[in-house]
Amino acid sequence: MDFPNASNISSVFGVITPLLFAGAFLWVVLRTESRHVLISRLWQLVYGKQEISDPQVRAFVDEQTSLISFRMFAGVPVASLQEAHQLIEWAKLNGVEMRTLSMCGELFDSNLCQVKVHKLPSRFAQAWRLFGLSIALAVGVLSVVSLFSSQSLLSLKSTDRYFWASPTEVKPLWPLGAAVLGVAHCSQTASENATRTTFTEQEVGILCDVLKSASTPEFMKKALSDQRWSLAMLIAFTLWLSWIGFFAWAAGFAAHSLAKRHIDPSLPGAQLSLDLGD
Repeated sequence: MDFPNASNISSVFGVITPLLFAGAFLWVVLRTESRHVLISRLWQLVYGKQEISDPQVRAFVDEQTSLISFRMFAGVPVASLQEAHQLIEWAKLNGVEMRTLSMCGELFDSNLCQVKVHKLPSRFAQAWRLFGLSIALAVGVLSVVSLFSSQSLLSLKSTDRYFWASPTEVKPLWPLGAAVLGVAHCSQTASENATRTTFTEQEVGILCDVLKSASTPEFMKKALSDQRWSLAMLIAFTLWLSWIGFFAWAAGFAAHSLAKRHIDPSLPGAQLSLDLGD
């Protein structure tokens, strides 16, 4: 795996910086569930800080800006500014932090100010999510550690035997305490090396031929590079999986905790809209 050196760091940042800005805009759009921020920036780019002349249109744009601002900072996708005001009042009245409601995600109805009890995940589902998260984290940590290893994990096609390999020596993957087979050991008999390393005599013969080959160093270098790129992709995948798994579990945990409080969803002084007819 060839890491960038000092000579090409500037070119790497030249590519990464626009991607970071694009990613930030995409995150804002996803969090607010609106393209209002992007459209607002485009408007300023074309018209500068010129205000909208029509007062009714200007009021509408200001209301949308306030609504998107609430979605952005609170992380709760309310449908209207009135709903945002109602939710803020309800949260203050009952001592509920807005980040708790944001963590609940789709398990909380911001319009009714209550948890969607029928959608709450079971204890088994929560335990399974936590188990999956632990596995993903363990794989990710192991991949990070392996990323800096100077040995490649290879296998013999003839025997399906996995082993660690470097340009000068090989070592069985299992058992852990097995001795290595180096180039210097190939002067010994195959039976002696087989007894010492747990490789079979057939495997010892093949591996000694590989270690003595002039093309082995280049082959091992390429194998190590390929392995590191594969590990880098695996780390990225486990990070993505851990991110999803954690927030899925956290949403269930936060929603269960909030539901146990049995908070009244109504506000003091709230009136029912009754259709009494004419």
